[in-house]
Amino acid sequence: MTKRTKIVYAKIAVILASIPVLVYAYEFGPNPGYTAAPGDNATACISAGCHVGTVNSGPGNVKITLPSGNSGTYVPGQAMQILVQITDSTKVAYGFQIAARMGSSNTTQAGDFNPTDVNTQVYCSDSIFGTVTLKQNGSACPAKNPNEYMEHTDAGYEASQKATPKGSYTYSFNWTPPAAGSGPVTLYVAANCGVGDPPAVTPTNVYTSKITLTQATSGPPTPTINTGGVGPIYSKATTIQSGSWISIYGTNLVSTLGIWNGSPPTPTSLGGASVMIDNKPAFLWVAVPGTGGTPDQLNVQAPDDAATGSVAVTVTNTTNGTASSTVTLGTVGPSFSVLGDAAGHAAAVILTPNGTGAYGNGAYDIDGPAGTSLGYPTRPVKAGESLILYGVGFGPTTPVVQSGQPFSSAAPLTTATMSSLQLSIGGVPISPIPFAGIVGQGLYQINITVPSGLGTGDKPLLATVLGVTTPTGVVLALQ
Repeated sequence: MTKRTKIVYAKIAVILASIPVLVYAYEFGPNPGYTAAPGDNATACISAGCHVGTVNSGPGNVKITLPSGNSGTYVPGQAMQILVQITDSTKVAYGFQIAARMGSSNTTQAGDFNPTDVNTQVYCSDSIFGTVTLKQNGSACPAKNPNEYMEHTDAGYEASQKATPKGSYTYSFNWTPPAAGSGPVTLYVAANCGVGDPPAVTPTNVYTSKITLTQATSGPPTPTINTGGVGPIYSKATTIQSGSWISIYGTNLVSTLGIWNGSPPTPTSLGGASVMIDNKPAFLWVAVPGTGGTPDQLNVQAPDDAATGSVAVTVTNTTNGTASSTVTLGTVGPSFSVLGDAAGHAAAVILTPNGTGAYGNGAYDIDGPAGTSLGYPTRPVKAGESLILYGVGFGPTTPVVQSGQPFSSAAPLTTATMSSLQLSIGGVPISPIPFAGIVGQGLYQINITVPSGLGTGDKPLLATVLGVTTPTGVVLALQ
């Protein structure tokens, strides 16, 4: 008789009471009702036509293991992994059956079992009429067969024999708890440990166990966006611009580290997080979970949007839920990029055409204090040197550069925008400004030549475009 034929015969035996119970080991999974749960066989598999012996008399045991950190709770409707660990050093093959019931002495089904591999299966049963159906993964049991029994399959039985080291085997599957307000739920499990192929009714050892879970007082960690936690990237500014890079700070926004590799298309989700700005999807560059008291950080490119004023910012985490905030969306939202040091040095490149620079085969240096106090070589800029400043949000360009699209050319500011652009170092206006515009996806570049008479040391850097001024606290190092 093939194993498939045995399965068919076993299930028909439950449905048709007139057919005698077959006596053989259930390597393909037992009939429902052998977990020792209320309404089930009280001695589990120790019954006529099944196995012989005394329950829990062997040297082993069966344990129900919950996810790491879970001390006995469930979150309504949120699937959780359940492990059934069977241990018996005197046997080599292991099977099980588990049921979930409301309360501690109730026969009502609680929640929903679903396999996560070929080693388990679920049967739906009605203890009154004895009807049985195989449950499809992700579906519900029919109303006439409401009780679910998760158990091993033939594949699981065979896998348990081949597992190393010998002496134990663990089955894994998912259980989705019932709705909120259902109260305690008890999981009942029975395990059978046998001699392996060929299967035998005896000698075997049968073990039972149970665990009662209570509804968790709270669900997953609540995601939040910090107050003032949305603004131009690496900036204290509070107004963002369409198509510009912004940063979002908060807690429980990011599940795992995610970094865009630069290849198109620009992703709209990273690290388990996605962002909507004014109900339009933003494009993600990096998603960093907070550590050691630092907040989670998302760097995203705002979507194209003609709106201005206060708009909604929504971060959705696939595990924790949704957090919302607002930010001001303007025609411009200018902000210089900074190196991140305490002094607030601007991210500025000094061109060195004579090949004496520290970077780019001698093509350039990075403006900053002389030496390596920032962790890499920097130096102050000198009068007469060409300087490139970087930032975001400096306004409309010609041609228009679409958000979320790769861009590696140069799109200068529109004539009206360029005519409004004013820049000063240490309070001294800088003119002319040969170029200002987008040179990369969401990235602006401003080219200047540093005039004489600005003094030495760190000097404040400010720019105003279309009447909006960059945040204070940004400096350039001069010599």
